[in-house]
This record gives sequence, structure tokens and C-alpha cells, in this order.
Amino acid sequence: MQKTHFATFKKIGRVDSLEVVLGKGFRHSAAALLFVIVPLGWMPFVWADDLKGTLTTLLAQHDRIRAAEGDLAAARDRAKAALGVRYPTLNVTSHYGYEAQNKFESATTSMPSREIDVKLTQQLWNFGASSSAIESARLTFKQANENLEMAKQTLLLEGISALLDVYLTQKKLEYAKQSVSNIKLQTELEDARVQEGSGFSADVLQAKSQLVDAEALRIKIKEEADVALDRHKTIFGDYPQSKQGSAKLKIPTQLLPISLSEAIKIAQENNPRLASSEFGVKLATATVAETKANELFPSVNLVSSTKQKVDAAGTKGYQGEYMVKVEVAYDFNFGLASIRRLQATKQEREATARRLREARDQIEEQVKNKWKGLLTAHENAGLLVTKTVIAQELLKHTREERDLGRRSLMDVLTQETKLINTLSEAVAAETKTVTKAYELLEAIGRLDVEWL
Repeated sequence: MQKTHFATFKKIGRVDSLEVVLGKGFRHSAAALLFVIVPLGWMPFVWADDLKGTLTTLLAQHDRIRAAEGDLAAARDRAKAALGVRYPTLNVTSHYGYEAQNKFESATTSMPSREIDVKLTQQLWNFGASSSAIESARLTFKQANENLEMAKQTLLLEGISALLDVYLTQKKLEYAKQSVSNIKLQTELEDARVQEGSGFSADVLQAKSQLVDAEALRIKIKEEADVALDRHKTIFGDYPQSKQGSAKLKIPTQLLPISLSEAIKIAQENNPRLASSEFGVKLATATVAETKANELFPSVNLVSSTKQKVDAAGTKGYQGEYMVKVEVAYDFNFGLASIRRLQATKQEREATARRLREARDQIEEQVKNKWKGLLTAHENAGLLVTKTVIAQELLKHTREERDLGRRSLMDVLTQETKLINTLSEAVAAETKTVTKAYELLEAIGRLDVEWL
């Protein structure tokens, strides 16, 4: 006689979780479901020999991160270039050519002409335009740095979600295949009973009908698994190689806030999207100051120049000119274009400030939703674990009553299907809890590969 296996339960904390072990056991069955409840210690195993290394490589090689790094490098160079306004500018112009002049009261001249002009300009004052331009370039660099951090955290969350989706869909596919195999075996055993005259042909037909439903579910889950694998390839560049050497995905619990109010506070301080928007407002303010100085005020420059000429302007021989002056320049458009441009920058600043306020509200809403989602997923996982325990016990009693002739084959198959479905739901809930935790970390700006 085959042994009947029972579930083993352990309590090690507040949160119940589920681990599934497949094995042979129950009478009239080639495979039985054994599962162990292991609170707080369970984490999904993802298909990666070195999880931290895999995600680090993802951040180092993905085109999205490289593009953001390129934007940062460009902003850094522009910030350095903006400092050039503090230094003098040298302008050199030279020519060599043939010059002929026809004069009314003097002799006509025709000779080769040579000239070199050297001009050195040092800006003295432009009413803050230079300082504002330098500040704009500096703020653009800081904004690009926050955009890079935002891209890293977003991609990191996508990578973790892709790994978890592969894990979950593969586990669900295992359960679906097991359900199909178990129904096939039970159908064959019942068919043998019918041949011996001790079974019911109606049970066999009902079992075959349930087998069709199980196959349809397996096909559906297989499609979900293929989608998860394709998503993995899109994010990481290839498909996961195998289940061998899988790594445990841990939640950095030390980074999770202890309350919703703390989560919102951390997000307002650390969220890179919000930081980028704040730099956008500062950048718009600097642009207003730069535009005002350029459009409404003159620029004052110190100019030193010299011209060295030979046989130029119809005068034979060498000529030299030297000049040092303070130059004031101002352009005014009678269509009031300067005023319009200044007004436009002010409108852009106001629009940017409004977007920042909206971003704060959106991030607060996002943190609240992620926080509530994590608590809900955590509670739901515990309930599904309890439901799985009940379903296992009910299956055990149904099989015992089946041996005594009190239950039909369909009763057994129905309970087995419920157990496998509940088991799949429990694993999905556990995986969702882990996903929600990482989504919360990303929302508050604390998702970092170094903590994995």
C-alpha cells in the first residue's frame, strides 16, 4: 500500500508563505502535492547564477542607460563650455590679394594687398547674463544626473519584474502540467475499473471532459510563460538559460519605510523624477534671468585691437593701427521682440512650476497606492496560504472517502484541481508581494542594485 503524505507546517514569524515539493504518494495517484509553509523566509528563486551581477550588467550595457549617460556627458561638457564666457575672446582675420583703385583726382593704384587684424575682447559686464547662462548649464547637468538615476531605477524595476514573471509563469506552468498528468492517470485508473466491472463509465467521461479543461488552462499558461520569456529577452538581451544555479531574490527590508507618512517624506526627498522636475523649475528661473539681461540691458566689453597692413587701401608701404576701448552694445527691436521673448520665458517658468506641483501630487498618490498594494498583497498571500492548507486537507479526506466508496472520481478530481489552482494563486500572491515591495522602493527613490 502506498503511503499518504500530509502537509507539514511551521511557524517562524508573522507572514506565512509557501514552498511546493512534488512527490509520489496518495493511493491511486502517481504524484502528490506536498507543501511546506515557511513564514518570512520564502523568496522567489530567479533564473540567474549571480543576481546582483546580472542586474549590474544590465545597468552597464542597456541602451537606455547608455543614452542617459550620453546625455549626462553632453551636459557636463556644456557646463564646462559655459564657463568660457568669463575668458577673453581672440579674433584673427587675415587676407592676401590683389587690390586696384581707380581714383578721380589722383593716380590709379594697382598692387598686391596684405593685411592681418587681431582683436581681443573681454566682457566686463552684461548685467548677470553670463552668470545666468553658467547657472543654466550647471542645472542642466544636475537634471541630466537625476534623469540617469531615474532611468537606472526604472530599468532595475523592469528587470526584477521580468525575472519574477519568468519565475511565476514557470511555476504555474508546472502546476498546470501536473494537473493534466494527474487527471490522465486518474482517468486511466477509472477506465481500468470500468473494464473490470467495478467503475462507472460516466465518471470516465466526466474525467475526460475535465482533462480538456486542464489542457486548455495549460495552453493559456504556456502562452503567459512565453510572453514572460520574451519580456526577459527584451530587457536582458537573451532568454534565461536554465533553472540550474538560480539565485534567491531578497527584499532589502532595511530600506522599506515603517509608515506611510515616512514613505511619502522619503519620496519627496529622494524620488529622481521629482528631483529632475525641481531642477527644471530652477533652470526655467535661470533662463528668465538670462533672457532679461540679454534683451533689456546692454553689454560692456573691453576691446583691444591692432591692424597690420602692407600696400593696403591704395597706399603703398606699411601701415599700423592700435586701439584699446570700452565698448557698450545694445540691440533694440521696434517690434518689441525682446519683451515678447522675456514674457515667453516667464510663462514657461510658470508652466514648469505647475508641472512640479502636479508631479508632487502624482508621486504622493503613487506612494500611497504602492504602500496599500504591498499591504493588500501581503494580507492576500496569507489568506491564500490558509486556503491552500484547507484545500490540501479537504483533498486528503475526499480521497479517503473515495477509497470507502462514499465519493466519486469527479469529487477527487475536483478537489485536486482546486488544490492546484489555489497553490498557483498562493505562489502568485507571494510573488506579487515581492514585486510590490520593489515597486514601493522605486517610488520612494531607494531602489539600488547594491542592496540586492
